[in-house]
Amino acid sequence: MSHAGIICPNTPGHVNAMLALAEATRARGHRVTFFLLGEPPASIAAAGFENVPLGGTVFPPDQYRAEFERLGSLQGRAALKHTLSIGARAADATLEVGPTAVRDAGITALLVDQASFPGGTVADQLGIPFATVCNALLLNPDPAVPPYFTHWQPRDAGWARVRNRIAWAGLNRLYAPILSRIQDRRRRLGLPVPATISTVWSDKLQISQQPELFEFPRHELPKHVRFVGPLRLSVGAQPVPFPWERLDGRPLIYASLGTLQNRVAGMFRVIAEACGGLDAQLVISTGNGVPPEALGKLPGNPVVVSYAPQLDLLRRSTLTVTHAGLNTVLEALSTGLPMVAIPVTNDQPGIAARVAWIRAGEAIAYKHVTLQALRDAVVRVRSNPSYRAAAERVRDAIHASGGAPRAAELIEHSLALGTR
Repeated sequence: MSHAGIICPNTPGHVNAMLALAEATRARGHRVTFFLLGEPPASIAAAGFENVPLGGTVFPPDQYRAEFERLGSLQGRAALKHTLSIGARAADATLEVGPTAVRDAGITALLVDQASFPGGTVADQLGIPFATVCNALLLNPDPAVPPYFTHWQPRDAGWARVRNRIAWAGLNRLYAPILSRIQDRRRRLGLPVPATISTVWSDKLQISQQPELFEFPRHELPKHVRFVGPLRLSVGAQPVPFPWERLDGRPLIYASLGTLQNRVAGMFRVIAEACGGLDAQLVISTGNGVPPEALGKLPGNPVVVSYAPQLDLLRRSTLTVTHAGLNTVLEALSTGLPMVAIPVTNDQPGIAARVAWIRAGEAIAYKHVTLQALRDAVVRVRSNPSYRAAAERVRDAIHASGGAPRAAELIEHSLALGTR
């Protein structure tokens, strides 16, 4: 029996996807162990998996938690820079603690989140194979594709390619502190030194939980990238309490700003005001970022909870207003639900741009959100059936993609798990 290790950021969107992959890998007869910074979420032990801490004294759990709490109040470039500063500290800890922790656990292959940049170096140091798992939007650079932190649509024009190259170069400068740590470690180990961040990912297999339909046309995507669709647990998430008795039969609109960049209380009020007076009942999930009582009385008296059974509500809804986190967007699309996207930071602008590009909804840059602009977008998306038809096309593609079981099959074959 092979023993696969998982390295990923300790945030719900990344951990939940990796839990689904771990479950599918275990179902094929392999043992799986997580290696995380910070305090391990209860969901890992509840699913029957071990977790080995990575932070040590380099990046202790309380400091890891504090950095993400700060991230929750930031937007735009400030949030992106803070995310990458967390990544630099995470690189220090992973490179220092990771090799010993992974070796002592008897790991024979690693599954490394694409955003956990130093994970591949841990595998190379130990001489074990690894696969890259893209749980956020694909980070792979391509001059034909706008960088993931932009709102831009793809354009087949020279000026657009120049614009893209400039933006990718700017992003590489932000990656530099992380890349330099990886380069220094690999030099000391006598390993090949990557020239760019894109060469730290696996040259055997890169799995994306996007359906291929939900990606811009690319010219330079590595041949070993595989689109498998959302990575979801086969039995669904643990039940989440919700006041179902408060639903009054009107069409539902579900709104969430995710579990990270969700501490901007004023946006929840704008959403409530924008949906007020429509023939709809609004449900808001604050994602444990803002206590519902802190929002006070909102226009239209929406149902406000700190955490919601999201997929169940999406299945009942006519539209979702979302921060454009990949997991929320894919869950909405898996039900054929159109959306209005209000991206906050990191890869969310790129995800929102893809929502608009496939015509499954509309996107409004966070800094451009006004009551009227949001209300107009909600009305258009709800009233025009073409948005739902586009979302349903992606739903059908998701159902045909294979998800976590297909990903586990690819991993087993590419990393030769059955022979280790």
